[in-house]
Amino acid sequence: MSTIDLSPGSLFAGQFRIVRPLARGGMGAVYVVEQAGTGRERALKLMHPILVADEKSVERFEREARVGSLIDSDHVVEVVAAGVEHKGPTPWLCMELLKGETLADRIEKKGIPGRDEIIEIMKQLGHAIVAAHKAGIIHRDLKPENIFLAESRREGAPFTLKVLDFGVATLTTELQGPKTTQGVGSPMWMAPEQTNTGKVVPQTDLWAIGLIAFYLLTGRSYWVSAGTAGSTITALLVEIMVEPLVPASERAALVAPGAVLPPGFDAWLSRLLVRDPKGRFTTAEDAFATLHALL
Repeated sequence: MSTIDLSPGSLFAGQFRIVRPLARGGMGAVYVVEQAGTGRERALKLMHPILVADEKSVERFEREARVGSLIDSDHVVEVVAAGVEHKGPTPWLCMELLKGETLADRIEKKGIPGRDEIIEIMKQLGHAIVAAHKAGIIHRDLKPENIFLAESRREGAPFTLKVLDFGVATLTTELQGPKTTQGVGSPMWMAPEQTNTGKVVPQTDLWAIGLIAFYLLTGRSYWVSAGTAGSTITALLVEIMVEPLVPASERAALVAPGAVLPPGFDAWLSRLLVRDPKGRFTTAEDAFATLHALL
């Protein structure tokens, strides 16, 4: 196996000059690079060497490159190139370089956004998810850490929201027939049908949308166990799967006293936090339009 030089100034895959490390995660590392020929700075994501032998990990990595290009929205992170560097070998993705912060970081640093900012966040998020569903794509891992508020390049726009990480996304064309999907996602945000490897549907994303809206308005998770010291994943799953799903206002009074929810929010959230996905809004477009009217 050949060694790849990723020191600043080195050239990767014959076209990306390494500038500096940017981030590291479970799947690999991300570097700021300069693209040869254009001089444009990009984000280069490299798969971790120990995962290259794992077929499912490689499939997830490749899917992230392929799926985003199918969605007709400026609010999905753009993958501009992808390939495999044969020294290694190392699968890679080249993406637009975003400057800004995740929604999770934004709320942790600055607290609950103002109502106008919440409206703008949900408007842009809605554009991305509606477009994804129209393209037959279910994200399956929507959460504040996968929603990025990038510096806007448009005059008058406070930010440009980008949905990240379509690595576990499912195409609806893959859901024909009785087969189920692998149980993946982030427990705090994923729908009940994901915890038991059930069959996901577009309404699976709507469960997470409801939880994200509650988080935006309160700065807290809907789940009591998420804010309880020493709580376990088992306690969280019991809340998700078994315990009563109380109205948003009742839960907010417990986890975020003083938070103000708009009139009608209880009814809206109750149409997303339904354990049977057939009981949720029929489409993301309906869910977002109804929320926009409330806000």
